[in-house]
Amino acid sequence: MKVLALFDENGKIHALFHPSTQTGAPALRFRPAPGHRVETFEVPSELQHRKLAEIHAEMQVDLGNGPARLVARQRP
Repeated sequence: MKVLALFDENGKIHALFHPSTQTGAPALRFRPAPGHRVETFEVPSELQHRKLAEIHAEMQVDLGNGPARLVARQRP
């Protein structure tokens, strides 16, 4: 499953959307503010059965080495 994510420069996800793969389906686009980015990510297989709200609460974007990717949120 792919998600479209709006996130900031610290990797905090501000919004997630599961885009439709159907032809002619409405499309949602995020307009990122300065310091924010939008990318499409593949959800890790172990989280594919979860609701988007759960994925949003448990994940962040890793902006370290290589391309950005979804990872488990670091708890303080």
